Amino acid sequence: MKCQFCQQDVTDPCHNKQELQQRAASHVERCEHALQDQQGTGSGAHRRDIQSGD
Repeated sequence: MKCQFCQQDVTDPCHNKQELQQRAASHVERCEHALQDQQGTGSGAHRRDIQSGD
């Protein structure tokens, strides 16, 4: 089943943002990355914002 947060095919996807946050806190790597992306801190999002301000 495809997770709506991490977009990966997993057997037990997160069903809401609270579950995503709990798994991220438990160091589930895919959830940590998905949470960072949701918060806009993942994969260079801040760097893109700075570049677009030039």
